Amino acid sequence: MITERSVSAETFARGLAVVNASGVEPVIQAEMTPRTGRRRVQPWKAILTVLAITALEGNGSLLLSRATGVAERLSDAQRASLSMTQPMTYAQIESAVADLDVAMTERVHPLTGEVLPPRLSIDLTAFMTRVTTGLIPPQIARTSTLSLDSTDYETHYRRRSWKHHMKPDVVATALPEDDFEPAKPTVNEPGWPRTGDDGRLQHSVDPDARDGYRAGKNKARKGVFVGWDLHLVVDTPALGERGCPPLVRAASLAPAGSDKATAGRAVLDALDGEPACTTLLADRGYTYLDSQRWALPIHRLGIDQVIDLHTTQRGTRPGPIPGTLYLDGGLFVTHLPKRLRDLSAFSLGMTAEQTDALCATYDERRPYAFTPLGKPDHERGTQRYRGPALTGRVRCPNTPASMRLDPAKRPTTPCVEGEPCACGTTVTLGPNDYFATRQRLLYGTTAWKASYGRRSAVESANANLKVHHAELRRGSTRVMGTHRTGILLAFILAAVNASVLLSRYGYDIAGPIDATEPITPKPTPRPARHRSRDFARRPKRRKQPPGRAPTRATSQARPDTFEPIT
Repeated sequence: MITERSVSAETFARGLAVVNASGVEPVIQAEMTPRTGRRRVQPWKAILTVLAITALEGNGSLLLSRATGVAERLSDAQRASLSMTQPMTYAQIESAVADLDVAMTERVHPLTGEVLPPRLSIDLTAFMTRVTTGLIPPQIARTSTLSLDSTDYETHYRRRSWKHHMKPDVVATALPEDDFEPAKPTVNEPGWPRTGDDGRLQHSVDPDARDGYRAGKNKARKGVFVGWDLHLVVDTPALGERGCPPLVRAASLAPAGSDKATAGRAVLDALDGEPACTTLLADRGYTYLDSQRWALPIHRLGIDQVIDLHTTQRGTRPGPIPGTLYLDGGLFVTHLPKRLRDLSAFSLGMTAEQTDALCATYDERRPYAFTPLGKPDHERGTQRYRGPALTGRVRCPNTPASMRLDPAKRPTTPCVEGEPCACGTTVTLGPNDYFATRQRLLYGTTAWKASYGRRSAVESANANLKVHHAELRRGSTRVMGTHRTGILLAFILAAVNASVLLSRYGYDIAGPIDATEPITPKPTPRPARHRSRDFARRPKRRKQPPGRAPTRATSQARPDTFEPIT
């Protein structure tokens, strides 16, 4: 419930800053203003600013009815600054969002059947990215290491049918999930499910919402939802550097369960400016895909991946030359001890001590592994590797220099002098040599664990969107279609980024920008895990002396954040 009579000057300035910084308004105004016929009553700047203010006040929701209320609460001076000469109605706001939807969609000529390009030169991904990230000041440069993940967003419209209760209706190439009992046909309403334009099943009146898989979190069961996948690219600190607040740098929206390679590449292509992304930490939903559709296109962009492996991607496979084998994405000599070949994976319930011990076991594989030699050929997808005897990690009789190493610090292979072995060879691996699972750091090792642990940055961004800085949930937007939903989500993401900037950097997007003054994040009480290989745990609380009432530690005052208006 809105309690303020008018929109505060601070909130209005922030909403106007979101629109001005995005740069989308001049393009929309130029490309969507007809030269003949009746002109639009409300200028695009006014409509976009009203949507931005509604998102700033909405705490993770943006309803067109509330946007109408925001327009009514604008002062005369605020209306004049937006060139509003008439009151803004609900129909005008709804019509504007619908027009943006149509302008972003390909058209078919009614007479010739020719497919025409969209009327608007900005597609949905570019629109979402520019609105979300335009407000970030230039002093906060994007990191060269980024994290990529998707989060579920459920449609507001009720489900009318099921195919499976627990198995999502996703594309065949997606990450496999357990097959549970299918839904009973009696639960489906007559005429449902329908077949959508994309050939997939439609389970609600929303023409674009599709079934997708949602992992269990916060004591909620995993299962199937109908809606969209919201793909986010987030700032991630370099290995060994101080942590940075998880600002969203690019965003894309796609029907749930659709091909993640297409949406993932689109959101990476939306990145603009410097520095370029050199390291990507992506979820297994992307890295599990066929290398021709994900790993190789990412590699050709000059990006190295740090990935986790699915169960089906692990195991021992024959190597490219005699005396070698592939194991968990790495190339090893066959003299790797048998006890190190079938190691368990990391699980959520493991303690820090168990994680440490398992990483130490994976570290024992390193002496027998081939090491990357030089830079990879990103265009051809090739990489040279040196055998462990050439790098001085093992002692091999066929490599005399390695035999001069200390036997107490280097293992000696059982190779026979004069008989062929792979310990001292150089191998070039190409795009067909298990490219999807290859990475520079060996899977499971302490260095890999510390590097991949940085992917928590994108999980923090998801938490900011749904818990800490907003409460994005079902019903946060109540429009149909991918484009209309994405347009509104863009302003919600911008509000979250603005809140993170204010609370973690002390930077208000409504204030003046001084390009010469650096902007640094406020200090955090706890160091990020990737900067320590000991995986330190939080110290245990001290017990209260007997007979004394328990005391509650005084919490530090939280930094200023945007207060939602209820």
